[in-house]
Amino acid sequence: MTHAQVKAPLFDDDGNNLADPGDRTGRKSEYIQILHERAIQLHLRPSKGYALDIGCGLGRMGKALGELGYDVIGLDPSLRVLKSIPEKSRYAGIVNAALPQLPFRDESFDLVCLFGVARMVHLLGKAKICGDAIKFVKPGGHLAVIENIRTGDNRYLQEPWFEEIFSRGGLSLMIKIPIRASRWPVIYLIRYGLIPKSWFPAIVEWELSRMAKKKAPPRLSYHNYLFIYKK
Repeated sequence: MTHAQVKAPLFDDDGNNLADPGDRTGRKSEYIQILHERAIQLHLRPSKGYALDIGCGLGRMGKALGELGYDVIGLDPSLRVLKSIPEKSRYAGIVNAALPQLPFRDESFDLVCLFGVARMVHLLGKAKICGDAIKFVKPGGHLAVIENIRTGDNRYLQEPWFEEIFSRGGLSLMIKIPIRASRWPVIYLIRYGLIPKSWFPAIVEWELSRMAKKKAPPRLSYHNYLFIYKK
């Protein structure tokens, strides 16, 4: 069955949003994907190794990781969601499984990714299982995390959580950088189609530059952060 024959689901099997339900045109999701892709292009080195995209969802990051040179395995607990991944995602393989029990040997991957996973399992009361991803990283390999942080709101992860789970779990923090703000006028213009898609790459560059100057997570909204750790 091709991607054109499958309507992408709005929610995962636990009821978590796979995209903004109000983003009816998909323009906001498209912009965020371009931004995330650009962020990893800037901060992850090209490699000929193997990457594992845990909680890959609809496969939005597979192509970008492949373009960095990785052979990428996409993994998600929802078979229903996996069936909606488009062929152009460029995964070398797709696996239906979930943390903490994954069908791979320890230290099998040069790069392990947790993009938008931690908060989803946090809302289910299981965020600590993200620490199990560490054992699949090769010595000298990397763990990349993209997640939302909002200070003082227990619906969101707090900065000390990342220290506890990853740095104390045997990884060294290489990069911690905010990459996207959740609430600013331009994102609403994008969402409602008031900005041409041809402008998205330029806006991405501007937002990444703007966000890199931020010093702390906000209290009134959340910021997307990119963390990169080395084992």
